[in-house]
Amino acid sequence: MAILNIGTQAFNSTEVAAKVQADIRFLISRIALLNTQANPNPVILQTYQEMLESRQAVLDWLMKDNEQPDQKAAHH
Repeated sequence: MAILNIGTQAFNSTEVAAKVQADIRFLISRIALLNTQANPNPVILQTYQEMLESRQAVLDWLMKDNEQPDQKAAHH
């Protein structure tokens, strides 16, 4: 776990990761639903896909950040 400081507020990275994972699940379900439509709106589909990629990048960054303390401890 790490503390993320955003402005004057501090957030637990585990809680942020959980929220990002929920966003990812939501976006995956919305994209799947749109893809079942006969003529999905391409702008909305692209927007959701971009949002999904962004959330996945944030989650990867959070997970990488959470791994670093363990790696540091292993070197001591």
